[in-house]
Amino acid sequence: MADALLKGIEEDRFLILPHPEVAAYHQARAGDPDRWLTGMNRIQQQWEETR
Repeated sequence: MADALLKGIEEDRFLILPHPEVAAYHQARAGDPDRWLTGMNRIQQQWEETR
């Protein structure tokens, strides 16, 4: 993360991601927030059921 942060600062980027895979997650969330929220809700419900 530190390397990504320093590179982002050098490149004067606003959005600094720790790993390239995170960019896909960010795009999915921004592209269809309702679908993303539904998926996150489903994951939380599954987690709560296993507790």
